[in-house]
Amino acid sequence: MPWLELAIARYIVFPRACRRLDWQGASRKFQDEGARVLDLWNTLSNEQLAQPILIRRFAGIEDSSRNWSVVMTVEHLNIVGSRMLDCIANLRQGVVPESEARIEDVKPSTELAADEVRARFVQLLQRASSSEAASSVPRGHGPRFAHPWFGPLDAHQWHCLLALHQELHRKQIDL
Repeated sequence: MPWLELAIARYIVFPRACRRLDWQGASRKFQDEGARVLDLWNTLSNEQLAQPILIRRFAGIEDSSRNWSVVMTVEHLNIVGSRMLDCIANLRQGVVPESEARIEDVKPSTELAADEVRARFVQLLQRASSSEAASSVPRGHGPRFAHPWFGPLDAHQWHCLLALHQELHRKQIDL
């Protein structure tokens, strides 16, 4: 992302969103955006799902992500969502993940069939929903784990980022 956009996101937009969203609000947003992704998916043919589309650039989207198909975008949501849920679970237990979070590790592979990507997305939504039975973590408490763009984040911030990331890529699919 351009440095000014990243600075605004890191120091203004993201912190404001984390203050506005409590744990349940972030969970609701994640699930609502996931349902919208599935609704959009269901309106498209297999050919449309697989066709990469170059979208216009908008705030928060990397240039390398702008020419993805819906399947690729949802595969990315699966990869990132699963890793974020693991990270959040670790932080909730007071454990900082050992491996570094890297943007290049979450690109879609394009090797999975559309049906498999969709099934994994449904499983991700179910996993996130079932993990909500555990108690929430207050803002600013517990250990932190570094995000490549936003720096060290606690469990609450990662939880908010999970929802905001889902929203960002839902918008990408919606364009």
